[in-house]
Amino acid sequence: MKRITKRVVATAAAAMMTSMSLVGCMPSAKEETTAATKAQETGNATGAATEAAEETVLEVNTTDPIELRFNWWGGDARNEKTLNAIQKFEEKYPNIKVTPEYESFSGHEEKLALAIKSGNAPDVMQLDYTWVNDYSPNGDNFYDLNKLSNIIDLSNFDQNSLDTFTMNGKLQALPVSRTGRAFGWNIKTFEEVGIDYPTTAEELLAAGQAFKAHGEDYYPLMLLDLDRAFFLRYYIESKYDKNWIEDGQFNVTKEELTDGFDYLKTLEENHVIPTDEKLAGDGAENIETNANWIAGKYAGIYLYDTSLRNKFKAVTDSDYAVGDYIELGDYHGSELKSSMEFAIAANTQHPAEAAALVQFLLADSEAVQILGTDRGIPANKAAIEALDFTGDKVKEANDKLTTWTDRPLDFVFERQSFTGSDGALTRALQESSYGQKSSEDCAQDVIDAMNKELAK
Repeated sequence: MKRITKRVVATAAAAMMTSMSLVGCMPSAKEETTAATKAQETGNATGAATEAAEETVLEVNTTDPIELRFNWWGGDARNEKTLNAIQKFEEKYPNIKVTPEYESFSGHEEKLALAIKSGNAPDVMQLDYTWVNDYSPNGDNFYDLNKLSNIIDLSNFDQNSLDTFTMNGKLQALPVSRTGRAFGWNIKTFEEVGIDYPTTAEELLAAGQAFKAHGEDYYPLMLLDLDRAFFLRYYIESKYDKNWIEDGQFNVTKEELTDGFDYLKTLEENHVIPTDEKLAGDGAENIETNANWIAGKYAGIYLYDTSLRNKFKAVTDSDYAVGDYIELGDYHGSELKSSMEFAIAANTQHPAEAAALVQFLLADSEAVQILGTDRGIPANKAAIEALDFTGDKVKEANDKLTTWTDRPLDFVFERQSFTGSDGALTRALQESSYGQKSSEDCAQDVIDAMNKELAK
């Protein structure tokens, strides 16, 4: 049985008061006053009882046998670490058995979405960034974590993060980690070209010319389709101080978008970034298999901070530097997002125990040491303090990011229908790069597509 403690115990004489009746005569003034007073007392008692019910505090059951289902996706390394952390949790709570449910990311969302919709969601589940908004926009499908704040220490999270996952006043999930785009530069190639890493718009254009002079196949920055999409946002945010979406409406004008597409063309014309046609000719679908990247001819990337290290592992005989953010305008572009979240099913039979598991994984020193940064740089302040980040370039990039901006990434931008391989923005960027459409026409296509996304 679940242990329940109540902050307020209401005492009421409501039944006695409602049985009062006046028969055969009109009440005196004194009687009216007395009745009114008693009615007020009854109302207060009833209100107190209601308030007590609403303020019910759940406590972790440490005696009765309890089983929790915990669902996540990940590779072998993540799975092994998570299983080890679960073992430590079960040692702390011997009456709680955690049943793991894990698999690769492919097909994971479809399975989890079906479980949520059918009312068979796991007690605790790992979510991708957009899923909270997609599957619980009204705060109905995940447990309100505000009600479990006596078990989960919410003070260890940035308020912006909590606000992001609050739907209809209900806190639906907690960020496991916070991430965003950062610049990584090939140290060896920049030394060969003989220039510093760019930090201004002018230096970025000058870098393109310096790399061209060094060799026709050399470029200071490589942007694949999704990277171009984020760089477009980065430019618009930097120049116009615009969030992509405000109050549920697309917040960027056609003129501003046109300027953004023009700027990407300027980067191509000045040999800063390879064109889409050039990248297609490389015959590689991703960064780490691109021969020009491996050879160090493409010397920079703009990726999520957690991706920098893995991409540079493919580069021959080189290390990388985490770059400062490039000043493309008077404002700070780029955004923060949660790389993934933990949520508790709304219909779980064991909310307190599920909350204990979430708190353990996110903040317990022993669990944090086991999990490390497999899921990214932790969003929980206690976890940050428990880890040693000496020489960690991902942490360096994350620190630069969080110092540079607190602008949140909206839930719409990374939808497959918008920025996926066949998404509307991806097509517009490709058509612009190949010269198939004007910047103005591409801007209009993006506006139309975004309005469709917001109407879903």
